[in-house]
Amino acid sequence: MTRLLPYLRLWRQFVVTAFVREAEYRFNLLVGVGEGLAQLALAVLTFLLLYQYTDAVAGWSRAQVLMLVGVYRIVDALINLQIAPNLTSIAGYIQRGEMDFLLLRPVESQFLVSLRKLELAEAGNMVSGLALLIYAGNQAHVHWSVANGVEAVAFAICGVLLLYAVWFLTVTLSFWLVKVGMDELFYGMFDTGRYPVSFFKGIVRTVLTFAIPVAFATTFPTQSLLGVVDHRLLLVGCALAAVGLVASHLFWNYAVQHYSSASS
Repeated sequence: MTRLLPYLRLWRQFVVTAFVREAEYRFNLLVGVGEGLAQLALAVLTFLLLYQYTDAVAGWSRAQVLMLVGVYRIVDALINLQIAPNLTSIAGYIQRGEMDFLLLRPVESQFLVSLRKLELAEAGNMVSGLALLIYAGNQAHVHWSVANGVEAVAFAICGVLLLYAVWFLTVTLSFWLVKVGMDELFYGMFDTGRYPVSFFKGIVRTVLTFAIPVAFATTFPTQSLLGVVDHRLLLVGCALAAVGLVASHLFWNYAVQHYSSASS
């Protein structure tokens, strides 16, 4: 536990710095929240139009799909809160030589490059996603229970960790490539998370479940709340998340060991 204290203090410092920055640029915070609400409204409108002439698509009712949109919004906000602003900056650190100074800090470098920035406006988007989830869940006549809620959170955590691991593995390639260009690909793949994985067939469904594991982040948590998920998938998700995190850490350490300083 004592080994974790310096990291907890450092993360608290990151949070305080983010609050100070947002306090200085309050209008930017309001714009971020407003943009998130507009995106959520557009996603809801899309499904309202889709379900205007049908009651179910691939076994999902309109209320159930809107629940998934709420879950997607929460997970998307979590990723954009801290993961995205950091991972999209790694290539720039390497190209500008800032990585040299980060690697000299007396903390684990992967921790530092993954958590040093926060976008607090995403907290508002998380709240709006939760509100939609509760509203749609009531419309779908969900029987809310602590057990299903805990399982849904566990699935979502596995999904977020898996997505982080996959994205971190790709951005680590920036040590060798001038421009990896994987950020746009990641966002494009993650956007499919706003649809149930059962909307897709064959190899695409397999990819979205195991290779780009958006199903663990959105579909399976929603199914858990609905009480229709295969509980064994949670064990699979935990195993995949553990493997992904270890793989990303080992690959990062390998890249750092073979990194030539920008000033050398």
